[in-house]
Amino acid sequence: MNFTTCNRDKEVAQALAAGYWPEACTQDLRAHVSACKACSQRVLLTQAFRRERASASVQPRLESPGVLWWRAQLRRRNAALERLGRPLLGAQIFAVAIALVAAAAFFVSQAKTGLGWFAWLADIPRALHFEALLPTGFQNASGAVLLAVLLLAVIAGLGGLAAFISSDKA
Repeated sequence: MNFTTCNRDKEVAQALAAGYWPEACTQDLRAHVSACKACSQRVLLTQAFRRERASASVQPRLESPGVLWWRAQLRRRNAALERLGRPLLGAQIFAVAIALVAAAAFFVSQAKTGLGWFAWLADIPRALHFEALLPTGFQNASGAVLLAVLLLAVIAGLGGLAAFISSDKA
């Protein structure tokens, strides 16, 4: 680049700064720029810098390396916690299933032995006057046991649903 100045350098600089180059300039100024080496270099450099600025403004800005590192560490930690949580969730489901099977087996064994543990179940509808609400099939002792089993199944299902919703996966 030549550091010599031209007497029309200021006029070319104003035209470039205002955005008038080359459409709104006089034919005389265009002829001067094509003949003058300093003015043509100014126009060339200014247009090159404007193109680069426009292309750089379109490109996305990268975040700081510290933020990128922090996010990567957070992702790595969350992935490790998820890998650890999978076997724990399986163990919890297995434990709930075993507990439900054991409770069902206990209730069935107690119902078969007939020690009178379930005699109070037959009296619940009569004591609370639920006869009017219950169908006739549930008003005898076997219907009351079936009603209790259904109630326990609903409670267990709602408990499992509550455990699933409160877990981190939901």
